[in-house]
Amino acid sequence: MGQHHQTPGSALWGPIADDMFLPLKREAAAAENISRPALTYFQDAFMRLQKNGLAMTSLAVIMFVTLAGAVGPVFFPKSEGGVAYENQQNSHDINQGPTRGESLLIVDDFAAVPVDLVDPNYDLAAPLRAPGDLLPPENFRIDGAATVDGVHLVWDTMSGASGYAVYRLLVTPSDRIKLSDLADGTIERGLNIAELTDPAQHAVFDGMGLDPSESYLYSVVAFVDDLSTGQRSYGARAAVLETKLINTIKLSDAQTIYPKAAVGETMRGRAHLFGTDGLGRDVLARMVKGTRVDMLLALLVPTLCIFIGLIFGAFSGLMGGKIDNVCMRLVEVIDNFPDLLVFIILQVAIGKGVLSLVVALTAFSWAGFARIVRGEVLRMRELEFVQASRLLGAPIKRLISHHIGPNLLGLIIIAWSARIPGVIASEAFLSMLGLGLEQPTPSWGNVVFDAARRLQVNPIQFFLPASVLGITLLCFYLLGDSMRDAFDPKLRGRT
Repeated sequence: MGQHHQTPGSALWGPIADDMFLPLKREAAAAENISRPALTYFQDAFMRLQKNGLAMTSLAVIMFVTLAGAVGPVFFPKSEGGVAYENQQNSHDINQGPTRGESLLIVDDFAAVPVDLVDPNYDLAAPLRAPGDLLPPENFRIDGAATVDGVHLVWDTMSGASGYAVYRLLVTPSDRIKLSDLADGTIERGLNIAELTDPAQHAVFDGMGLDPSESYLYSVVAFVDDLSTGQRSYGARAAVLETKLINTIKLSDAQTIYPKAAVGETMRGRAHLFGTDGLGRDVLARMVKGTRVDMLLALLVPTLCIFIGLIFGAFSGLMGGKIDNVCMRLVEVIDNFPDLLVFIILQVAIGKGVLSLVVALTAFSWAGFARIVRGEVLRMRELEFVQASRLLGAPIKRLISHHIGPNLLGLIIIAWSARIPGVIASEAFLSMLGLGLEQPTPSWGNVVFDAARRLQVNPIQFFLPASVLGITLLCFYLLGDSMRDAFDPKLRGRT
């Protein structure tokens, strides 16, 4: 004692004293203290899940979507005539893009169609002009406002004409059409909406299939009929005008929003943040209401699949022998049965609806989980606590509920979360095949499918609901993968 040992590194570190090798003195009470509280399996799993930022973000998105579907319809405008807001059709708002509320002209509920104008002073005895002498009708104009309810076109009569032809051409934003080319007939004048054989008539009302989101070019050209040959000759030039339609709202509808609304006034309409579909229904409202259906399926179907698979797989694994072989052959048959055929049969037997979707998506989806449970049960039944319970005479029901089930809870949570996005995707796929919910009941699948049929006409109507569907599915996949990492003890190092 008291000596100093020399080591090769003593020149660098100095001598090492003997008391450095003595045992550390600790009090017995301090040695028994626990540095941190003990964590259960689930506490540890949830703690590691909370540290995963991507999982928490995905969970927040899922909770927001679910909350919007549960609470959102409460704030919808009141239903009219017994028709829910998400199913209300408006012919004036067909295929509209996203809007925060456009300007609307208030019109009478039963507005009269303008009468045809006839010139009482027109000289029907005037000689007919030669086709080359036909000029464009003068003073071609729109009488009143050009609305989605109709456009009243008016022009001055021309002596020596047999009548007038009126055309309408739809113009898209990508079209670069010059009015001079349309007047000269260099390009097609479009749809012939009227052939007036009375030269004294100098007005026509167009109320056929007008779309407020489109622009139109109108043209009117005079013609003469050769009574001897029956040939009709048109003038070389036409009178042309361009118009952008004003959207309207009926007085009774306007007063449900603003009670003091009056005919002739303009008002701000309801916002359509996702636009409207081919029947004028609000796409966002249908998506919000459809969330209830999809989330109901997403929660109910995996729960039923896991419940059936757990009982069947645990029973097969615990019984073993011939019973196990028969059960597994049955699972193989069910697992390889064509799903689409099952859906069609159930549609015929039960009819379209939420019940048929639940039965169809659950009928054969539990087989894969039953196979997984059986493998775990075959391993767990050889463990000491299970063997001891069986020796004490515990029935199969008690073994599953008190011993096998609780020890498979982590696996159950992983399988349940992984099944949810598949259910939502399956509902969307069935809706695309026409095997989903009956119209007009909204769901994410039939909203996206309806929009896909008009993808070229209104792409934004498809991409917005499809983005909601895709982001929600991605969040479910990310959350399920994170839960698998958190609940699987073998993957502790990954999170």
